[in-house]
Amino acid sequence: MSEVVIMPKLGFNMDEGKLVKWHKSEGDSVSSGEVLFEIHTDKTTMEVEAVTDGIVLRLLVEEGEEMPVFTPIAIIGESGENPDEILRKYNEENGIETDEESGEEEIVEETENIEEVVIDTDLKLTPRARRYVKENSLDINSIKNIEGTGFRGGITEKDIKASPIAKKLAHKLGLDISTVEGTGVGGKIVKDDVQRKSNILQEDHTKRVKDTIPYSGVRKIIGDRLSESKFTAPHLYFSNDVDTTNLTKFRKELNENSDLKISSTDLLAYALGKALKKYPEINASLVGDVIEQYESINIGIAVAGNNGLVVPVVKNIQEKTIQDVAKETKDLISRARVGKLLSEEYNGGTFTISNLGMFGIDSFTAIINPPELAILAVSSINKKPVVKTNKDGEDIILIRPMMNMQLSVDHRIIDGLLAAEFLGYVREILENPIKILM
Repeated sequence: MSEVVIMPKLGFNMDEGKLVKWHKSEGDSVSSGEVLFEIHTDKTTMEVEAVTDGIVLRLLVEEGEEMPVFTPIAIIGESGENPDEILRKYNEENGIETDEESGEEEIVEETENIEEVVIDTDLKLTPRARRYVKENSLDINSIKNIEGTGFRGGITEKDIKASPIAKKLAHKLGLDISTVEGTGVGGKIVKDDVQRKSNILQEDHTKRVKDTIPYSGVRKIIGDRLSESKFTAPHLYFSNDVDTTNLTKFRKELNENSDLKISSTDLLAYALGKALKKYPEINASLVGDVIEQYESINIGIAVAGNNGLVVPVVKNIQEKTIQDVAKETKDLISRARVGKLLSEEYNGGTFTISNLGMFGIDSFTAIINPPELAILAVSSINKKPVVKTNKDGEDIILIRPMMNMQLSVDHRIIDGLLAAEFLGYVREILENPIKILM
């Protein structure tokens, strides 16, 4: 049975996926349940299994390409089946308009149904390749040495044009790709060719380019979502310093009596669970014209991973012990850093912590992770002079380990008084950490 494999949608916010690796090549047999390919979603890399048995008749996407979800990326069928006919039927059944139907393809004689159209006595091109040559005004002689991979050795569009990464880079740099000389197989233009051409053009400029990195994939998704958050939700910021003297002692005592190491982030997450239970108005989201308050307290923990910012989520923290949270965060964070989280493990948060204390940051503000209403930025612990009142009512100066917290809230929903009370209660818990377990 033939099947058109599509780019799967593996998360609510996933609009496109990047084909990282094919585990099968054209002509290989594949069985249901075997890993067919790997994709990178907005946050993680996942293996995708085949759901049918057959032969890989055609791979429609190259490794490194980013494609919208539900886009056909491969065709599986039986030996001898025509992959173009399978794809045509799929497009017809799903109401997908092809280039030919939209009028962009030049009308070709019935030989189009055979896959290639003879351009001269020695050269055969597929219809799409023919169109590509025409649209880009390519010299036929310049592609004669390309080894065709189409039917009966015909040259396909994929054989001629630049690699997807090279095209994207050229577009980003504003470079006409037809002016680039390819050094790939058969003269194919690759990323390094585009970069080399760009560097040559930059030689006479005062600002020379060392390298270019396409603004795409995870970095673009993060940028788009945070831009939407920043410009849609009016942010209001609140800052407070926490004396961590008791918190540090408390953590030390816990670790002396526990087989599992409990981190400061674990204690922060657990304390926030208590605070959000007391202030459920903050444990909420704006969904359309409705404010949804949640019984579940799902704390996201921002992690800098290999593929950008990832926010694994500890679900239903209100139902767990501090040891449960420590075990879960350790596992989630370690897998987040190498891009091995499942989509459900970084979705569904109701509040987020961004802790940069380990990097020596004195203070910073964070952008709310939509559709949540607030995020807490936690900075490093520094010894500072603090004014205290002694038992005699006198003000004295003491040196205390102080930690800065910055709360960002969506001012459409959360008023200043509520945010101030919430942050004050978080400080109260952290400075009296026995309350974390009460």
